[in-house]
Amino acid sequence: MKNSKKTGFLFIALGIVLCVSAFLNICYGAINIPLSETFTILLGTAGSNTNAYIIWQYRLPKALTSVLVGSGLSLSGLLMQTLFRNPLAGPFVLGISSGASLGVAVLIMGSALLSSFFTFDIVTNLGLSIAASLVAFLCFGAGF
Repeated sequence: MKNSKKTGFLFIALGIVLCVSAFLNICYGAINIPLSETFTILLGTAGSNTNAYIIWQYRLPKALTSVLVGSGLSLSGLLMQTLFRNPLAGPFVLGISSGASLGVAVLIMGSALLSSFFTFDIVTNLGLSIAASLVAFLCFGAGF
């Protein structure tokens, strides 16, 4: 019983740290927005139009994406370690990382076969991410 109280307190403390760091991430950047103005903009009451645009269009999506990606990566690592019953298991165990690297390499090398017009449209950050994800998923599916 004593251990569960300690664990509950730890989760609450980590949740508070996550909320505070996400709020500070929204406040500080190339243009520092005061904490009070950030708070009023997030509540939707007032604030500068420029700062509101920066927060709603750039900083809040960036903060939410980083929280979701971090939680997804930690969950996938936990599932991989649980599946293999090995605390050192990672994405290299099934060849997922190597498959992602292969997808990016095939896209970059294969784009040389196309004309230069298509090369700039295919080899973008989004195209590289899609190629890496697809081939990593195929390698993961072939592993099972």
